[in-house]
Amino acid sequence: MDHTLLALSIASVVIMVVAVVLLVVVLRHLTRHRREISALRETAERYERELAPQRSAGDGSDDAAGGDAADAGAGIEPAVRKVGVVLNPTKFDDTELFRRRVREVVGGLEGAEVRFYETSVDDPGRGQARLALQDGADLVIAAGGDGTVRLVASVLAGSEALMGIIPSGTGNLLARNLDIPLEDPAGAITAAMAGQDKRIDVGWLRTGGSVSEAASSAEQIFLVIAGFGADAEMIGHTDPTLKRRLGWVAYVVGGVRTILGRSVDVVLDLPDGTRHAHKARTVLLGNVGRLPGGFVLMPGATADNGRLEIVVAGWRGAAGFSQVLTEVVTPKLVPRGRFAQATKLSTMERYQASEVRVATTKAQPVQLDGDTDAEATHLIARIDPGALRLRVPAGTDPSQP
Repeated sequence: MDHTLLALSIASVVIMVVAVVLLVVVLRHLTRHRREISALRETAERYERELAPQRSAGDGSDDAAGGDAADAGAGIEPAVRKVGVVLNPTKFDDTELFRRRVREVVGGLEGAEVRFYETSVDDPGRGQARLALQDGADLVIAAGGDGTVRLVASVLAGSEALMGIIPSGTGNLLARNLDIPLEDPAGAITAAMAGQDKRIDVGWLRTGGSVSEAASSAEQIFLVIAGFGADAEMIGHTDPTLKRRLGWVAYVVGGVRTILGRSVDVVLDLPDGTRHAHKARTVLLGNVGRLPGGFVLMPGATADNGRLEIVVAGWRGAAGFSQVLTEVVTPKLVPRGRFAQATKLSTMERYQASEVRVATTKAQPVQLDGDTDAEATHLIARIDPGALRLRVPAGTDPSQP
C-alpha cells in the first residue's frame, strides 16, 4: 500500500503541474479575447453616442412620445451628478491618462462632475471615501484592487451611499462575481454610471488570541473571502513584483510553499448550536465563490443570499492538495467508491450559516479579500445582508455564483 500511495502522490503532483501550465496558457488566450471584446465595446459605445442626438431630435417632437419615454424610463436609476473616484495610483501605469479617460466617459454619459482622491500607504482608502462623501458625491467609485474596494466599502456599508468599481488589481474577485468588466475601464465606468443598483451582503470579521479578545476586537469588513491558515500563508508568500507581472497566477507560485504544511485541530460553532471538529489546513469564509478562470470554489456563496459559505479543507502533502484542487477545478473527476476511500489524503467540508465562530489552539495567519492580517487562534464572522448599495451592469444577477 505504501508503494501505491507513493505512486499516486507522484502522479498527482505531475497532473497538478500540468494542469497549472495548461491553465496559464488558457488564461493568456482569455486575456487576449477580453481585450478584443473591450475594443469592440468601446466602438459600439462611440457609435451609440453619435446616434443619441439624432434619436433625441426624432423622439422629442410631440407630447405623446414624451409620455411614452417617461413611462419607459420609470425603472432607470437616478442620474449621477457628482462622482468621487478613490484612486489607487499603484494599480495604474499612467494615472493622468486614466483620469482623462474617466472624465471623457462620464462626460459623455452624464456630464457629471468628477473628483479624484488618491490613496496612500498611510491611508489606503477609508479617508478618501469619507472625503468624497463630505464633498457631496452621490457615487463613490473604487478604482484599484480588492483591497481598495474593501476599504471604500467599509465606509459606505450600512448607508444609502452608492458605490461603483473600476477593477485594476490582481484578483478583482468581487468584480468577477458581479460581472463588472475587467481590463476595460470604459466598460466599468459605464456600468457604474448607467447600470443598476443592487444591494449586496458584506461580511464582518473579528480576530484574536482568545474568545474574549476576538469578541472585543474591532470588526473588519470582507466582501469576497476571509481565510484562516494556508490561504493566508499563500497570500503572504506571494511576491508583489510577480503579482504585477503575472496577475493572479503569481498566487500559484506563492502557494507552492504552503502545500506541505501540517493540518491543525479546528472547531467550528454554528448558530444552530452544533459544533464541528476537523483537522484542517485552511478555513474559508465566503461571501462570493467564483475564482479567476471561472472556477467556482463555493457554489452556495452568492452576494445576496444572507449567508456565508464555510469551507474547511485539510490535506496531507502534495498528493492530498492535488485531490483538493481536483475537487474544486474538475469535481466530476473526483474518484468514488472503495478505492477512493483507501487512497484519500484530503477532506473538504462545507457549511452555510449567518455567522460562525472558529477556534484552534495554534495561531494561524488571517487574510481578508487578499489583505493579510495578524495571526489569531479565534475568529468570529457574520454576514450583514444587503448592507452595501452597489452599481453593477444591467442584467447582473448576484444570486448566481
